[in-house]
Amino acid sequence: MISVIFFILLGGFLGAALGYAAIKFRVDSNPLVDKIEALMPGGQCGQCGEAGCRQAAEAMVKGDLNPASCPPGGAALSSAVANMLGVSLEMNEEDVQWVAHIDEANCSGCTRCYKACPFDAIVGANKQIHTVISDVCTGCQLCSNACPQNCLEMKKVAPDVSVWYWAKPKTELAT
Repeated sequence: MISVIFFILLGGFLGAALGYAAIKFRVDSNPLVDKIEALMPGGQCGQCGEAGCRQAAEAMVKGDLNPASCPPGGAALSSAVANMLGVSLEMNEEDVQWVAHIDEANCSGCTRCYKACPFDAIVGANKQIHTVISDVCTGCQLCSNACPQNCLEMKKVAPDVSVWYWAKPKTELAT
């Protein structure tokens, strides 16, 4: 009975000490970095050249990374980050969104593609046909290199209201 009381008191003391240490030694982060990180897809794919989305957001705030350097985020994320940072962003015609497409007739169900997908956009079981949930797919292209049967390809997303990039109107100053 004494040992139970001892461990309860020890746990309470250690919990209080950790709570105090968390408050006393808290490191405040840049709120702009937190906002940009919240906008990012969060797949930690590394296509921007950084280890993860947090590191990419920090590099964008420092100015070391272009706001358009996140392929899974697409044009919408690039525009939002550029607006938050107060920088101009030129959108090119080649800035299109991609979505994975699996040729289900040739899919052997090796499971390599959905293991490579950080967004869980590919569904299927071992030795069964796999398919892509196009609404979830961000077009990061990590799955395209993982398929040994070459039955997975990236296709351009047909523009519609949800993915279309509307250019800002050009304003001319009247003199």
